[in-house]
Amino acid sequence: MWIKNLKLNNFRNYFYESVEFNEDYNIFIGDNAQGKTNLLESVYYLANASSFKKIRDTDIIRFSQSQMRLAGTIRKGRSFKEVLIEVKDKDKSIFVNGVKYDRRKDLRSLFKLVLFTPEDLAIIKEGPNLRRDLIDGIIEGIDFSYKKTKRDYDKILYQRNRLLKNKTSSYFNEQLSAFDETITKLGYKILKTRKKFVKIIGDFAKDFHLSLTDGAEVLEMDYKPDLDAKDFASYVEDFKASKDLDLKYLTSQRGIHKDDIDISINGKPTKSFASQGQQRSAILNIRLAEVKLTKEVTGDEAVILFDDVFSELDEKRSLFLLENLKGYQTIITATNTKSLEDIDKDKISYIVDGNIRKE
Repeated sequence: MWIKNLKLNNFRNYFYESVEFNEDYNIFIGDNAQGKTNLLESVYYLANASSFKKIRDTDIIRFSQSQMRLAGTIRKGRSFKEVLIEVKDKDKSIFVNGVKYDRRKDLRSLFKLVLFTPEDLAIIKEGPNLRRDLIDGIIEGIDFSYKKTKRDYDKILYQRNRLLKNKTSSYFNEQLSAFDETITKLGYKILKTRKKFVKIIGDFAKDFHLSLTDGAEVLEMDYKPDLDAKDFASYVEDFKASKDLDLKYLTSQRGIHKDDIDISINGKPTKSFASQGQQRSAILNIRLAEVKLTKEVTGDEAVILFDDVFSELDEKRSLFLLENLKGYQTIITATNTKSLEDIDKDKISYIVDGNIRKE
């Protein structure tokens, strides 16, 4: 699939702008605060009816305006689909070929997107919740049933934690047993799925990183489950063994919500020992692995959104990235044309104060 065009009206700092996209590279150059990230956000919003910044819909409406409108054409195989999203005050409407969509997941099924932003570096630098979100997000992009399983787990976890804080409630033990039966089934299912896909993604990312560094750097992803049980019965037993701790701290101490993923280069944690450039290369190669996984599982070429991607990458790493993006529609923002000398000028646009123009 690929996105043919996009029309923005009152989206962020764009009053009205129309963009025609190439099927391959689309490079948007501009200084900070001119609208580069906003453009990528609009493409993401067209596909998801939500922002990757996890904000309210009303926050994307241009200042002093009361409504926003996005319209775009996407090509899937030989057919074209017209997508329209309107946000007015707190109301949102989604239409595809004139038919109203009541659920965002129906819209998301049309698109395959892979997104990189500078904030992705926090996946390495900060806590395990971001690394769990990384793998969960990749899996959800190719398996919609996983999203429901994870959502159901989070719901039961929340309810179980509320119950633990109210130990004097009637039928406490019966309720806790019911929650435990459900949460262990969901948790073990998530554990097996995560373990499977971390291995695949890690192998892909390792190959990309070896190619990038001429074999000098080995990038590895190692899944670290909180409950590394060999089978379901063992998982249940290990989970229930923490009951005394759960009652002491009034929260669920064990389970997939405590898992982590080790990311290392040459056996050393990237969080502590890798340079900023190495950390950025590691995350980019994980995103390239996501692109490859999406193609192998779904047969679709994802549309790739890369924000400020060349910052802190040397020329070799920048050229490697561009080489591995061939065959995919790619929308890239950058602050300058460094590393883009070999890109056709008609694929480069410039953004100044919410206005997009060719050179």
